[in-house]
Amino acid sequence: MSTPSTLPDFLGLEDPDFQLIDRYRHILDAEAPALAQAFYNYMLSHPITAEVFRDFSRTRLDGLIQKQVEHAKGLLASRLSPAWRETMHQIGVMHYRLGIAPSWVAGAYALYWRQWQRIISAQVPENDQNSLRDVLFRLLIGDLMLQLDGYAKTARETDAERLSLVDVLMDVLAVRRDRESPRTEDLLQQICAALPSKSKMIEMASYWISDAVGETLNLEYQTGIPVSELSIQKNLDEPFWKALNEGQPLIQSIDDPQIPACISALSDQVKEIGVFPFGAEDLRGVGMIGVREKGYFHKVGFAYFDAFAHLGELVFLLRNQYLRDPLTALPNRLLFMDILEYARKQNQRMERLLGVVILDLDGFKHVNDRLGHNVGDQLLLAMVQRLQTQLRAGDTLARLGGDEFALLLPGLERLDDLEGICERLLMVIRAPLVIEGESVSVSGSLGVTLYPLDDSDASTLIRHADMTLYAAKDAGRDQYQIYSLELDEAMQTEVDARLLLETALREKHLCLHYQPIISTSGQVLGVEALLRLQHPKRGLLPPAAFFSALDHARLARPVGCFVLDAALHQAVRWQEAGLSLRVSVNISTRHLLDGRFLEDVQAALAKHPSLNPGQIEIEITESASIHDLAGAQNLLLACQRLGLRVALDDFGTGNASLTYLQQLSADTIKIDQSFVRDVIEDPKDLAIVTAIITASRMLGMEVVAEGVETAEHAELLSKTGCNYMQGYFFSQPLPAEDISSWIAHFSLAPLSTDSLPPLDILSPILEGHILRVQKALRALRQENPLPARLLEDNAEAQCHLGLWLRGEGEQVFGETPSFARLRIRHKRIHALARAAKALLDAGDTDGALEQGKQLETENRLLISELLSMMNDNEQSRWPSHV
Repeated sequence: MSTPSTLPDFLGLEDPDFQLIDRYRHILDAEAPALAQAFYNYMLSHPITAEVFRDFSRTRLDGLIQKQVEHAKGLLASRLSPAWRETMHQIGVMHYRLGIAPSWVAGAYALYWRQWQRIISAQVPENDQNSLRDVLFRLLIGDLMLQLDGYAKTARETDAERLSLVDVLMDVLAVRRDRESPRTEDLLQQICAALPSKSKMIEMASYWISDAVGETLNLEYQTGIPVSELSIQKNLDEPFWKALNEGQPLIQSIDDPQIPACISALSDQVKEIGVFPFGAEDLRGVGMIGVREKGYFHKVGFAYFDAFAHLGELVFLLRNQYLRDPLTALPNRLLFMDILEYARKQNQRMERLLGVVILDLDGFKHVNDRLGHNVGDQLLLAMVQRLQTQLRAGDTLARLGGDEFALLLPGLERLDDLEGICERLLMVIRAPLVIEGESVSVSGSLGVTLYPLDDSDASTLIRHADMTLYAAKDAGRDQYQIYSLELDEAMQTEVDARLLLETALREKHLCLHYQPIISTSGQVLGVEALLRLQHPKRGLLPPAAFFSALDHARLARPVGCFVLDAALHQAVRWQEAGLSLRVSVNISTRHLLDGRFLEDVQAALAKHPSLNPGQIEIEITESASIHDLAGAQNLLLACQRLGLRVALDDFGTGNASLTYLQQLSADTIKIDQSFVRDVIEDPKDLAIVTAIITASRMLGMEVVAEGVETAEHAELLSKTGCNYMQGYFFSQPLPAEDISSWIAHFSLAPLSTDSLPPLDILSPILEGHILRVQKALRALRQENPLPARLLEDNAEAQCHLGLWLRGEGEQVFGETPSFARLRIRHKRIHALARAAKALLDAGDTDGALEQGKQLETENRLLISELLSMMNDNEQSRWPSHV
């Protein structure tokens, strides 16, 4: 084949391509000495080529190495000009005369490609890497074509087989302008197809590539007589694996018993096979050629076929760049899926568990945005190093993209093994590190599924692990979750909720109801806007039907914007009707930390210019994790500068309540109803509510107690210093049109004190005790149930007053003579309650009521003695107003 005079044009190389090479030529030139040394190391490491240089002096070899340096640099600058083409043609002639076969020339070009690949990956910006690889690949192909053309024209061999092999290389390597960039499925398939068509002796040709774990050779490309098997399992005595293991070509008769059955079955047409290995590390394979005549390879010289093995390696190296993450060199998603599929099949024979893990770095985006992508990349590399220290031999770590990784953990004997690995991974991730003088901290969330407990295909295993990852994030991050059917059902419920909410947003089925907030003096302070969904078939749906979707990344902002706009619009309407109400609006933490949140607030205010911003209160749910506390603080301060009020909702339910109270700028604390509901029954709830109220009042904040359901709740909360209350005792959430009428008819009923005089200067604990006794007396009259911690064994040590008596009371008053009598009297109250209950159960109502009168008398004496003791003791710790 003659080389065309317009070779660059033939290869599709144009001025912009050569300009791209020129842009990075200084980087490639700097590595030319190392490339030249590797080139001659390669030539001297093989006996056939080493023989050529056997008599060369060190000085002459050094001169050749220097010429190779010049060749590497000259090729990059050549633009395959006519002068360069003639030079390469002459080098091909020289190779023939020196006895350097085409196989060694092709192998040398694989060295060039490997060296340039490393340089491109390490030193060239990512957006130029693929383009530069493509241009350099075409340049190498052109250079190799020139040398092979010179070799073929100089050869005086009459063996048509040898010439036909050279023609195959020449034809396949020609990448025309109108073709796409070289692809493995094109180039190697063309080689396989060309060999039988060019040679009457060749019956079949194929490429077999080792899988990622080196246990199976998989058929990638073939032509000629087809084989019945697509893979060959590892067997070091079998010719394919033997050649691959020894790294040397192997010629084998078809009669050999070690030949795979799928090949030996073709003995009527194939008499001999040649197996030519290539590659290293995780990219290994063989080229296989089957011929119809024994002795064919020795007759032609099997070194000619080595060129096809080297070309196979070159092309598969090109493919391999798409299977590795360029930053970390870890397997990418495609390669990981291949490894997972193999591990899944292997696991079926091992009777062990296979762990599939998706890992995400919590807080990575914040680091990347704050410190830049360079620090982000360094963080990813540091995390990869840390994670690899915790993995076992045989485990696989891959990067799926961004800050998301995947792990494959084969051979697990029990769940404890998996949990131990996950705990270690989380520990090394959360350890802080310093990058460019900045302290950086992130955490990790892991989603895990276990095959074959999760008996799914590879894609479904990944989906289940990914689903479980988001469950770990929703649960608070810095943890792992393991997939289960129950979790799958829960996630499906979340999907249903998200679809329900998406549809409601799109079709305008969302609405707001409003629950009044009442001051302890009986005034209506304002309302809280609560989201509802008016379903066309199911009617009005409460938040429980779609609550899990409210903080979804795609929905949090549009829902938040709807609530803001609807609530402000309603506030203006009330204002126009003469009602000045504060309106509290719930905002999710995801919407709060969205970069557009402040713009959303300003846009809503701008649409309602007549509204005083001080009438709007932004409620942030304290139970939701705020991963960027500093950012949240700045946003809340900005809201306050706009005139808005800020409230911490559901206070006490999160894991950072005191931190939020200390660091977030808030005007109001809303005590969660889970504490308020049992404040009369549970001394711990009373202690928590009192502590929140005390802390809030000291900080100058208003306090709203949510979930107030009875007059007793209202009375106790009022006397503990709570400013405002909200709950079904006053009103359920109402449509906007009902609020005006409700306010017109509302009045707060007087707080009941039963038979005891109102005591407005008691400590919260004593006030709770009095209310509990009153509740017990009403129970004896069968008006309500008995309070908890009254009749049980040791109840006198667990009730509100009992806890105080054996705690702070003992510490303050334990040495006073009256304290022992006080404890006896308190114990007698519980004994009288038990006796009264027993009589009531026996049907003796009169006897029970008589015991109740004695209990009431005993309690009056207890309170009198307690107050007297407190007043007499100079070291009393009770508030001065008691």
